[in-house]
Amino acid sequence: MPQTIPRASLLDHAAASYGPLLWSAAGLVLYLLGGVATLLLTALIADPLLGAMGQPVAAGELGLSVRNAIHPVVWGASVAVMCAPIGRRLVRGIHFGLDGWLVLAAGLTLAAVTWFLIEELVRSRFAYVDVEYVGFSVLAWPALVAIGLAGWAALAVPHGSAIAPVALVVLAAIGLGIALLPSVFGAADGIDAGNMPLAIVLLADVVYAMSVVALIFRRAMAPHRA
Repeated sequence: MPQTIPRASLLDHAAASYGPLLWSAAGLVLYLLGGVATLLLTALIADPLLGAMGQPVAAGELGLSVRNAIHPVVWGASVAVMCAPIGRRLVRGIHFGLDGWLVLAAGLTLAAVTWFLIEELVRSRFAYVDVEYVGFSVLAWPALVAIGLAGWAALAVPHGSAIAPVALVVLAAIGLGIALLPSVFGAADGIDAGNMPLAIVLLADVVYAMSVVALIFRRAMAPHRA
């Protein structure tokens, strides 16, 4: 008689094969929805606090740049907090180590600083911030949030199971490159002294993205130790 595969074994196989993929899909959905939800949450919390500190959140004011710079941190942290328990249910052997949390923290910090400096540069030139004035660089900070989250996820899943989150890291890094490409062409004409802080941070963004990609590929290609 043919042997019947225990249902538990089938479930284990499904979890090992599709758990990281399902978790990555859930994380992508939470990333997209969380961007809007945490924008409202950040405004609800930060606006009255900044107003009480004498930094009103309004067009042309420093308070708006500060509030918007807080948003990437709230966004990324909220998605990670929601994704962690889902990952523990879907991915067998998942482990959230220090390296992953450092990757996430660095990405969210760079996202916050990048968005703040971009807004302040635009505000200094045009008196207020408009997406039309920001251009493609408006996509830089969401890409950094995505790199941080996907890198955190890729470093948490078991060895050999990180194909889906690694793919998300690569896509986010490509998105960052597209967002910064016009700035690279602009830098070829020279960088004003006032733009130097932003130029340094954008360079740090590129180095960060390349480092995360290299780190996760090195981990994925390393020989597995039982």
